[in-house]
Amino acid sequence: MWEFLASDVGKVALGGLIAIAGQIMVFVLGWAKESRVSEKKRELEAQHLGIRLVLVLEKLVGDCYSAVNDQTYTDEQGFTRNAVPNPQFSLPQEGDYRALPAELMYDVMSMPSRLDSVMEGMSSCHEYASPPDFEEYYSYRIESLSKLGLNAMALIESLCDKYKIPPPERAGYYEPEQAFRRYLAKTAEVDQMRAEQQAETHLTITSG
Repeated sequence: MWEFLASDVGKVALGGLIAIAGQIMVFVLGWAKESRVSEKKRELEAQHLGIRLVLVLEKLVGDCYSAVNDQTYTDEQGFTRNAVPNPQFSLPQEGDYRALPAELMYDVMSMPSRLDSVMEGMSSCHEYASPPDFEEYYSYRIESLSKLGLNAMALIESLCDKYKIPPPERAGYYEPEQAFRRYLAKTAEVDQMRAEQQAETHLTITSG
């Protein structure tokens, strides 16, 4: 082996191997650097998208909060009407959503359709609600928008944790999560009372 390497042919072969090894090393180092740069770029793009999502989701939380706290008003015909408009929501157009983890990406991208489903349910409920107060409609509105607001807050928390984003600053008196949970508890209580009343009425009819 040493004799071969000491020969002219061996020296040429060894030189060629060294040259090839050097080229491979340069390629590997370049690829690793480019890979790190690309990965860092993807992380920054995902973080930027996360920030934009937190901002629009926080606005949705605020809109849901305003809607569930709607004081309503009575129109000239004596019908109860919304004083606060229903929430609207759309995702930022810029940004590659594929940069998000699969589960988080699904939850984020499904938010517009969740809101659409809520609006469709509210429209259907209003159609069959009892005038002039439309109590069933406003009960459904409070319940569904409270749930949507809590979902948006959970997404904000996930995005902030994932991308090290400072959580949104909220005024001391503004506590949407507590408000949403309080309204859901109240709605559940009312539903329970209605169910019990219906059960008593049914029992009275059948007994009579």
